[in-house]
Order: sequence, then C-alpha cells, then structure tokens
Amino acid sequence: MKRRFFFLLDFIAFFTILFIAVAVRRLEINWLVYVNNCKVFLFVFAFCTFALWLFSFYDVKSLRKRFISYKSLGLAFLLSTFLSVCFFYFLSGRLPLLTPKAILMAVLLFYFIYIYWVRKSYFQLDFSRINLLLFGNSATLDEIAAEAASSNGFAVRAQEAEPQADKNYSLRNLDFVVVGSKLFSENPLAWNIISEKFIAKGACVDTDFNIFEQIFRRVSRESINDGMWLLRGIGNRRESTTYNMLKRTLDLALAVVMLPFLAPIGAILWLAIKCLDREEPIFTQKRVGYMGKIITIYKFRTIKQQNQESDKEEVTLTGNWLRRFRLDEIPQIINVLKGDISLVGPRPIWSQEHDFLNQYIPNHAIRTIVKPGITGWAQLNFKAPLTYVNFRNGKPENIENQSFEGAFTRFSYDVWYIKNRSIWLDLEILVKTGLRMFIKDSNVAS
Repeated sequence: MKRRFFFLLDFIAFFTILFIAVAVRRLEINWLVYVNNCKVFLFVFAFCTFALWLFSFYDVKSLRKRFISYKSLGLAFLLSTFLSVCFFYFLSGRLPLLTPKAILMAVLLFYFIYIYWVRKSYFQLDFSRINLLLFGNSATLDEIAAEAASSNGFAVRAQEAEPQADKNYSLRNLDFVVVGSKLFSENPLAWNIISEKFIAKGACVDTDFNIFEQIFRRVSRESINDGMWLLRGIGNRRESTTYNMLKRTLDLALAVVMLPFLAPIGAILWLAIKCLDREEPIFTQKRVGYMGKIITIYKFRTIKQQNQESDKEEVTLTGNWLRRFRLDEIPQIINVLKGDISLVGPRPIWSQEHDFLNQYIPNHAIRTIVKPGITGWAQLNFKAPLTYVNFRNGKPENIENQSFEGAFTRFSYDVWYIKNRSIWLDLEILVKTGLRMFIKDSNVAS
C-alpha cells in the first residue's frame, strides 16, 4: 500500500515539475506543448522509477531501517540520466519537444531533490512510524529494540519483562504488541493479561520471531533453533508446480539468452588466467545441491592450485578482480543448463563445509530443500567470507568465531528466502544482482 502511495505521489510530483519547467522555459502556459512533452516524459518517469526501485527507494521496509543515502540517490540519478539521455539521443529528431536537454536536466534535478525530501520527511512523521510494545526477555526482542532505537521508522513504546495487570496500556497508534517466544511458558498468567488488554480490544499481537522476520527480512537466530517454528513457516507451504515450472523456464531462457554474451567474455578471462596466472583456468568443486545431492560446480580459478587444500589461500593475479565483479561465477551457466542449480537460490556450499555446519547450526540441512542458485537473497544482503572453516586433510581447523557467526547470518537469509520465494522475488534478486556486482563488499552488511 505504501509503495503505491509513494508511486502516486511521485507521479504527481514528476509531471508537476515538468509542467513548471515547460512553462518557465516558454514563459507561457501552452497545454498542447505540455501534453506533447508528457507523452515522451512518461518514458523518463519510467526510467526514474526503475532506478529508484533498483536502489530500494520504494522499499519501505529498507527505508525505515536506514537513513537516506546520498550515494544511493546519486547513483539512481546518474542511472536515470544515462537512460534518459540515450532515449532522447536516439529519438531526438522525431520528438516535438522544446529544448529537451534543458527541460530534461531541470526535471531530473528537481525531481530527485523532491525524492530525497519526501523520503526523509515521511519517516519523521508520527503516523508513519511503526509503534511497538515489547513483552518478554529474549535476544530477538533486544535486537528489535536496538534496531528501533537506531531508526526513524520504528518506536518502542515500552519494553517490559511481562505485562502488568494493574497498568493501563494505550492502544492509540499502536501497531504491534510483540511477545517473546518464551513469555507464556515462563509466565502462564501473561496470557490472560495479553488477551484482556490487547487481543480482546483488537490490537495486533505477534511473536518476536515473526516481527523480526518482517523488519529484517531474515529469521532470527533463536527461531533457527526452534524446529517447530520452522516447520510452521516452511512445512505448511504448498509446493507450487506452476512456480517450479516458471522458475525452470526462466533459468533456461535467461541462460540461453546470456550464453552468446558470456561466451566471448569467458574466452577472454580464460586466456587472461592462462597467460597471467599460468594456472588451469577452470576448476571444479564438489558442493551440496538439491536434497543433499553432491553436484560438481564449475568456476574460474581465483586461488593458486597448489594451495587448494592448504589452510592459507593465495589469490591469483586476476583473482581479486574476478571476485570483485563476480566474474568467476560465469562458468556456472553450464550448471544452470544442466539443471544442477538455478539462477536464484541459496548458494551451494562446499560438501565438507556443509557437513561441518550441519553439526553446529540447528536445522541447517533445511537450506537444501530448494535448488541452490548462482545468486540469492543472502548474496544481496550479506557480505559473507569465502569459507567459514579451513580444512586440512579433510579435518576442520583454524575455526574463526567471527566468520562462523556469519554462517548463522547467511543461513537466516536463506531461510527467509525459502519461506517467501516467488517468481517476483526471484526476478527482483536477478535484477538487483546486476547492481550488486558494482557494490563493494565493504558497503554491504556483514
């Protein structure tokens, strides 16, 4: 609903700015000229909307969690300008427009100033904030409270260990009553108080696990440990034959379309690795695929061959560059065509690492109930290390706690994707992966 609100507001603002720009340029109001400009500037508005969507300016949940980024807005502006200039360049001789360059730049400049002001101002308004009332003691509740404290989009009315029977709680503008997952088991009387003071009066009461998932778009670490919660979220989801068919069709169609473009790039990279690194350009690795099946993944080599089994990786001359732009993943288009992996899904993990993580992360094997992918939700939102544990002669050693903690975070994003996967989410991930290629890992949450 809020996305539609922003879109409608942006549409009105864009064409109001265009009207003013045309009127100022001509020093008169000429409706015929304005209508002719509107017909063409509809494409410009579409370019701007696409760029703003790509950089999450229509993602209300993301906007709530962070302040408006000048960098993201600037990149969206540059992309919109590039697409619009290309459009006008190829059609400039056929368009009945008044000095399109001046009008275009004026409209884009003032429109993006408007975007920044509206997005920033909206979450400073009281009615736009998500008001929360927290009851219970849990790490999930603490993380929700910490996020609310650092965000303009959320406000915690109160955080109490348990609801008080003799206290009057105001329900005005209260969005969620968040209950800790162990509140009722630790305090059975809390159920009667919650029912009387909130549920009976129409307030929305939900668990900390569910609210955490809505805010962060990943699942909490506590919920990973709760097998019954995962079962309710994943087990009761009906597997859609239509979705699986569309997903496979999309994989094949995009792989076939991309193959003529990727083949020449792959050939150049193959020669670069062969000549500069003097290594075998392609290497294979056993990874865990759908339902635990072992698959062979193809990648361009980025680590020196003699150190593949060492506890210390030595990156090749071209390795950092290939990893920086994810070009080492290009050969996996073969895996997509074979059906081993999809374009979108949880990344397939090295078989030894997968077995090791299964021992330490509860319910970790759940990530294999869907086909793995080249890119996924975790890759868009989380900067993961290359490996979480080093192996020598098949045995784990040199375990880094910080990296190991990252395995939980990556898994939390994978579970969210499994619970919410759809063809539209897959398309969003694919489009934004193109953008992610040009974003440094240092600018992604770790």
